[in-house]
Amino acid sequence: MIDLATRAHNHSYRIDPVVRSLLDTDFYKFLMLQFIWLHYGAVPVTFSLINRTRAVRLAEVIPESDLRAQLDHARTLRFTKSELIWLAGNTFYGQAGMFRPDFLAWLASYQLPAYQLTVKDGQYELTFSGPWAETTLWEIPVLAIVNTLRNRQGLTRLSRFELDVLYAQAKTNLWRNLLLVRDEGISGLADFGTRRRHDYLYHEWAVLAARDVLGSAFSGTSNVLLAMRHDIEAIGTHGHEIPMVVATLAQS
Repeated sequence: MIDLATRAHNHSYRIDPVVRSLLDTDFYKFLMLQFIWLHYGAVPVTFSLINRTRAVRLAEVIPESDLRAQLDHARTLRFTKSELIWLAGNTFYGQAGMFRPDFLAWLASYQLPAYQLTVKDGQYELTFSGPWAETTLWEIPVLAIVNTLRNRQGLTRLSRFELDVLYAQAKTNLWRNLLLVRDEGISGLADFGTRRRHDYLYHEWAVLAARDVLGSAFSGTSNVLLAMRHDIEAIGTHGHEIPMVVATLAQS
């Protein structure tokens, strides 16, 4: 297991990637993307990052250079052969061959498109414009990047020992809650935390802890990378994105 406190305290690496794979996203994005690619791939759209808590002035918390470095790193990622083979050969919701070969062939050369980043009144204005099929996958990575970078800034003032205690308390609290869920006989608990997570490594620890405590009562994770790496059920159907855009197109 990764020593989370040591990892958080170690700043010797050039970049500690927030997003490590294009599979590090919610499963429903791929189900929606295949539908979008088939029927509305060329429709022009713009995704925007909106900070609903305006009192948190993100541009004063997260250095712009750090944000750009993580966004630029995400744009260097490509789907690997093993990832595409897993998508092609795995069974989802009891169905084999859920993803079309021509769709997977398109994914093989996919990269996240360019972004536009400016600062206004202490907030980042971050947008992604282009064909719907090309831009939609930015949604989850950008949220994970912003959340993680904000969290990292909060950790920089802590010593190695303070970080050790912090993560020990976080693990203990999570473990206690999982035991309560198990003892209450609750089943069907699932993880949908990618866009809101503290960071990837703690997210991974939390998912594995849930599987260990809950067993078959843990129904899966929406994070595709974790599902692939740890042989966990990938879950999620679709979000509000498709009906919102399609309804707008119908009205126009």
